[in-house]
Amino acid sequence: MENLNESESERLGKRAAKQIGIAADVAGQKLDAAVDYVENTRQRAKQTLDNVRQDGWKGMKEKVMEYTRTDPFAALLIAASAGLILGWLTKKTRR
Repeated sequence: MENLNESESERLGKRAAKQIGIAADVAGQKLDAAVDYVENTRQRAKQTLDNVRQDGWKGMKEKVMEYTRTDPFAALLIAASAGLILGWLTKKTRR
């Protein structure tokens, strides 16, 4: 009877070790994906900043005007949202 319990314990230990290994592999894959996402986002942000530096404010103004012409409703919603957020932020500081 004692051998059966040891054998069962060993089997359960191996099963637990296997599950822990699987969980570690999945966690590693998720971490790799997160690192890749952060790196891609960093590269896109750097590219955007480089474009802004290269184009200057005049280039940004032209892009905004073009976007407003192609999608005026979305541009209006963005402007209204920005106004609400700025108003909310300045109201908090005036108190």
